[in-house]
Amino acid sequence: MATHLITGCAGFVASHLARALLKTGAEVVGIDNLSEGYEKNISFIRGNPNFHFIEQDVRDIVPQAHTSIDYIWHLAAAGATYFCRDFPKLAVLININGTLSMLDVAIKSECKHFFFADSSSLYDSLVGDEYYPSAESMAPNIGTPMGVYAITKMAASQLVRSFGEKHSFGTSLFRYTNIYGPSMNLKRDIPPVVGAFTSKLLTGETPIIYGTGQKRRDFLHIDDLTNFHLHAFHSRFDKKDTQTYNAGCGKNFSISEVYKTVHAACKKIKTDISDEIEYREDQPNEAQITLADISKANDELDWQPEISFEDGVEKTVNSLNRLLGDSNAISASE
Repeated sequence: MATHLITGCAGFVASHLARALLKTGAEVVGIDNLSEGYEKNISFIRGNPNFHFIEQDVRDIVPQAHTSIDYIWHLAAAGATYFCRDFPKLAVLININGTLSMLDVAIKSECKHFFFADSSSLYDSLVGDEYYPSAESMAPNIGTPMGVYAITKMAASQLVRSFGEKHSFGTSLFRYTNIYGPSMNLKRDIPPVVGAFTSKLLTGETPIIYGTGQKRRDFLHIDDLTNFHLHAFHSRFDKKDTQTYNAGCGKNFSISEVYKTVHAACKKIKTDISDEIEYREDQPNEAQITLADISKANDELDWQPEISFEDGVEKTVNSLNRLLGDSNAISASE
C-alpha cells in the first residue's frame, strides 16, 4: 500500500486530494500548521485508520521522521498575493525554504515521485494575444513575473526540477488557475472572487470588484482539479523525468461576468439581494488575463474538465450558503 505525504493537508485543495487518495486505499500522512488550513476540512477523515495528521510547519519538518514515504504532494504555500507582497521575507521562507525542506524529505525517504503545486502566476507578465492561451513552455522562459508570490513559486519550481534530476526522483509540477468550490477559504482579507461575491451577496453586504471588472480569469472547479490530480498520479507515479502541466478550464470569464453568474445563483436562494457593486483600485502586479492551454494535460494525462462554470458556481453557492448558516439553505439532496 503506497504512502502519500500531503503538505497543506487541511487546506482547500489538499483536503480534497487527501479524501480522494484515501478512497483508493492509500495511506495518507497530512501535514499542516493550520495557519491557512482548517480542522473542519479534515474532520471527517480523522477517523480513517489510513490517515495520519501532523500539525507542523513545513519549514520545521525533520526529514528522518518520514522514512517510508512513497509520494510527496507539496501543496502548502503562502498563496495570497497581497500577503506575499506585504511580507516578502516571510513569503520567501514559506514558499522557497519550505519547498527545500520537503525536497530534503524526498531525498531521505527515497521518494518515488514529487508532485508540486506550481502556479499559473508565472504567466502574469506575459503581454499580447499570442501568449493566450498560455502553454507550459511560456514560463519561466518568456517574461519575468513581477509579483512576490509568482517570484517565490518560480524559484521553488526550479528547485523542484533541479533536485528531482540530481537525486533521480520524478517530478510533476502543476500550474493551477483559479480554483473554486465548496470549502474554499472565505477568511482571507481578499478571498477568492467566487467565494467573495457569494459571501457578500448572501450576507447582505456589497460585493467588491478591484479594477474595472474587465480582467479575465480561467476558473477550475475543485472536483475537476481533484480528478486532474488522480489522472496525474496514475500517469506519472513511476516516471523519473520532470514535467509541468496546466490545470485550468481552458476558458476564461471577465470578473463582471463572474459577478453576474454568482449573482444569478445567489438570487435563486435570496430573491431580494442587491445589485449594488463597489469598485476599488486594482491590486498591483495582477495579471489582466489568465487562460490555460490544457492540451498537454489532455494528451499526456488523459484529463479534461467536466464541470461547466455555471454549474460549478451554482454548486459552490449552494454549499457556501449552507456553510454561512442561511435559514433558506438548499438541502444536500437538492
